[in-house]
Amino acid sequence: MFGQESKIKVAVLEERVKIHEEMVERVDAAIQTLSETNQNICKMLAVHDERIFNCAKSDEGINEKIGKIEGKVDELSKFRWMAAGVVALTLVFVPIATNFISSSINSFMGYSKNK
Repeated sequence: MFGQESKIKVAVLEERVKIHEEMVERVDAAIQTLSETNQNICKMLAVHDERIFNCAKSDEGINEKIGKIEGKVDELSKFRWMAAGVVALTLVFVPIATNFISSSINSFMGYSKNK
């Protein structure tokens, strides 16, 4: 019923089926590996997103502290300029005031002696 040629064709087809089965197994293994890798990447992304969120919260706290420090520095700067102004006015008006007082005392003393 089956001739020699038919047996050869069946043997060739069986060999090709084996090769295709091996290729399908390799593709299945590759798909499994890709699926595991994808799951690991998803986990890593979740961890990194959480870290980024935590860093952003930390940065907000640091920015608030920096803002407070800048406010204090501005206040100190204003105080420094006010103190410098007071010292400058003192240096200008103290000699004028002492000259006025001493001349007033001298003129009063001279006025008293003339009487």
